[in-house]
Amino acid sequence: MNKEEKELWKKVKAFKLDSPKEDYGFSIKLSHENKWTIQFTEDAILEYKKFMFLAAISKSMVSPSHIIDIVWHQHLTFSHSYKSFCELLGKSINHIPSTGKVGEREVLKNAVNFTKEKYEKYFDKQNAIIWSVKSFEDSIKLQQASKNWNLSNSQLILVGVLLLIPTFFLWKPILLKIGNPEFIQIAIMGLIFSIVFIEYFTREGFNNAYSSLVYDNEYIRKLKPEESIVIATRNTEQLALYKLNNLFENKLIETKRDSTNLKKVNSTKKSEDVVENSILNYVKENSKNDLRVVLNEASNKPFLTRFLDTGEMIQNKIMNSKAIIEHKIIISFILFLLYSFLFSRFILGTLRDKPVLILMIFIVLSLVIFYVYLMDRYKVLYKRRFLSAIDTHVDTDQYLDGILLNQNVVLAGALTALIIASGYGPKKKETSWFDSTWGSCSSCSSCSSCSSCSSCSSCSSCSSCGGCGGD
Repeated sequence: MNKEEKELWKKVKAFKLDSPKEDYGFSIKLSHENKWTIQFTEDAILEYKKFMFLAAISKSMVSPSHIIDIVWHQHLTFSHSYKSFCELLGKSINHIPSTGKVGEREVLKNAVNFTKEKYEKYFDKQNAIIWSVKSFEDSIKLQQASKNWNLSNSQLILVGVLLLIPTFFLWKPILLKIGNPEFIQIAIMGLIFSIVFIEYFTREGFNNAYSSLVYDNEYIRKLKPEESIVIATRNTEQLALYKLNNLFENKLIETKRDSTNLKKVNSTKKSEDVVENSILNYVKENSKNDLRVVLNEASNKPFLTRFLDTGEMIQNKIMNSKAIIEHKIIISFILFLLYSFLFSRFILGTLRDKPVLILMIFIVLSLVIFYVYLMDRYKVLYKRRFLSAIDTHVDTDQYLDGILLNQNVVLAGALTALIIASGYGPKKKETSWFDSTWGSCSSCSSCSSCSSCSSCSSCSSCSSCGGCGGD
């Protein structure tokens, strides 16, 4: 770059597309409507500015990527900002859509090649993702399972029920040779074996999918702390609490005496965060600033709810990944082996007029245990990993960590306001998001397996009130 071009690029790069007073400004609208992460949005805007700079200094036509074109389209709708931007560039840059005319493809191809050469001359290599993908979802290189194998839980259950009859005839010769005490022991051992292996395959499948998601996708590694919170918890109130706690710690907000009503502190200090500024503006402009009202107001704003759509898309990518679906099939096979064995015994005992009450209770209890365990297991792993092991760290403290993991969000927020305002809040210490959150969740993983084992004793022996379908 020559001196004039350097000066122009400096001004273009510094040009603000967002206003700090807007709750739904340019970048928030862009990320919300396209399900982009914060870093992806920032990089897309930067690449858009580079493209417009090249358009301003070039005599030949330049061509944007699909992502940059999305940014350009939105900027055109912000007419006053776009006009000011073109004035800064010293050139009115018109958006010329494709018409599909004969020969246009060759012209566009030449424009793409020219743009790449010009870009690399001024800015080194292009951002490979921003200049190649059509959506943020396309940037997530996580292998998805074939639709033929991605069966719902109800479909898997239906397949299992249909296979029970033929498997009954396979188990029958074996079951006729097994007496009641031996059968009970085998059933209990089979249940324990299934719990251990299902836990292993659940963790293995999720960890494989998560590792692939994180290590193969730089924008997942670059998630901001606020995105990680919403993606993990699917709860914008917890993120609002996180922002409120920052405002308390930075002494930009405080509680009124003997109440949970908030007020803005008269200070020259300002927050650079869009969410925090919006909360501050709301507190300043409204007299009824009870913490619960502020939490509800903030948590329903688009600058927070936008993360929900992105989180849902990421969660769907993980849950429908090849790694998890393959392990789900293995888990389904283990459960089928166990329950085809138990149900075959139940059918055989019923046909032979043997007592089967204890066996029926054992089957029902174990089914309930597995249902409760598997229903939330992936959610627990998902929440834990995104809060603890994502490659994004944030300075926090044990008190804030307790709030984020507290199920009663409103009560936790009220305690935050009262404690910090009264001067008894926590002293800030240096610790990572990984250390604080993982430590608080370390005891969760064993609960399901323990509860499963405790129910096994219900079938420890056969009594006069029923039996296990044997002799």
